[in-house]
Amino acid sequence: MKIANTKLLAGAFMALTLTMLSPVVLANDNNDIRKTVVVKFAKKADSANYYGRLDGYKYDSYKFYAKKGQKLKVKLTGGNVETYLWGNQLKDSINLGEYSSELDDNGIYILPASGEYEIRVLQPRSQARKNKKPQYWMSINIK
Repeated sequence: MKIANTKLLAGAFMALTLTMLSPVVLANDNNDIRKTVVVKFAKKADSANYYGRLDGYKYDSYKFYAKKGQKLKVKLTGGNVETYLWGNQLKDSINLGEYSSELDDNGIYILPASGEYEIRVLQPRSQARKNKKPQYWMSINIK
């Protein structure tokens, strides 16, 4: 009986702690976003260009909707920055960097499902720790 009460008390304490900390975790995640951009293409265009400047650990978010089978190519120039693709349709984030094994020989990633995706532009932790502020230019191409 004593063991059951201890387990029940421990479970209740853990649930209470998680409930109290959840908003803090979510708030911290939102604070890491420097800016959010909805990707828009000009009429009859399949690419869009963007400029940004990162600040420490913060990242820039570029959101877009695409269909299954479309080809995504991201070209990035500028400072020491990296790009990752996020989406509910993905098991894990996809490294969109030049030497990523997840891209084909032409630097293209084929989207596995229709839905909303997000490209995050961030800098390596070693640079963020030094509070670097690199500039970048990015081209997003979807066909």
